[in-house]
Amino acid sequence: MHKKILVFLLFVFIPLGLFAGEYDLNVIDTPKAAAAYKGDMKFGFSIYDGGGILTSAILAISDYAFLGVYFDADHVIGSETPRLNQPGVIARFLVSDGSTSLPPIAIGYSYFMTGNMGKVDGSIVNGFYVVASQGFYLLGMEQGFSYGFRYPVIPLEYSDPENLTVFLGTDVQVSPEFSLKGEIENIHFARERWPENYYNFGANFNIVDLISISLDFKYTPLTKRMIRNLTIGYFTQF
Repeated sequence: MHKKILVFLLFVFIPLGLFAGEYDLNVIDTPKAAAAYKGDMKFGFSIYDGGGILTSAILAISDYAFLGVYFDADHVIGSETPRLNQPGVIARFLVSDGSTSLPPIAIGYSYFMTGNMGKVDGSIVNGFYVVASQGFYLLGMEQGFSYGFRYPVIPLEYSDPENLTVFLGTDVQVSPEFSLKGEIENIHFARERWPENYYNFGANFNIVDLISISLDFKYTPLTKRMIRNLTIGYFTQF
């Protein structure tokens, strides 16, 4: 039964997720102020702690907006009984493209984190976010630094102003085939909740054109655990 579910998810979704370089719409978990080009399609397939799998598909409906869906399942890999969680939607709209005095700014709705550690009572946290990006030059190429905040909507009992969080992150393209990335997320305004921060870092490898593999590591002082995520990403045009 477990193998059938895994084969089905691989067949349907292998395209999905985080993409290196110019195709990357997120740092790791946190968004960037980018929305791709009309007709772009991005797919991701992520394996996270406990044998869980998260897949997503995104279609750019214009140069300033994209829509998508995601599916999440626990214990797909391993001996425990798989559980399919409630699917969700992904959306982003680019408010500013950086061509004026304002930096690139985007608003959106999505899940916040990949993996069991970021779930509340077994449910993925979803909500709204605002993100801005700032470019800087390093290694002879323009790199990106992103920052913003997120407000949870789902689960409903977690939707509270005290759970509003801040994030920041950067990705550095070393070459067309390789990039490094790091972020801090889930930063609360209350100092006593700073142990709930997540410190994430990872690397993207472009195996062939438009296909990438991302290996990410996530750590929070709250549990003092380091977890790994593996993501396969694919880009194409509709």
